Amino acid sequence: MKGILIDSETGDLLVENGGLVVGDTEAQTVEAVLVANRGEFKESPLIGGEAMQMLGGVVDVMWPGRVKKMLRACGVECERVKVDNGEVIIE
Repeated sequence: MKGILIDSETGDLLVENGGLVVGDTEAQTVEAVLVANRGEFKESPLIGGEAMQMLGGVVDVMWPGRVKKMLRACGVECERVKVDNGEVIIE
């Protein structure tokens, strides 16, 4: 999926040579879905993985399935989402 890229360090639009950078946005879409809380995306209020709420706690066994549905709704094809030792793996 092509789109306007965002600088991963600052969160601002990525600008090079006086223009916006266009490229593959799949990774930044996945990141946005994982860290967003529900309701942050006003056009799709049920999208939001709320990963920050799991820090230091027990991972909900249903969470990977819900995140997989959210990613597919955003146009990211994935076969499986799993959590292994605190690391989210998307295949």
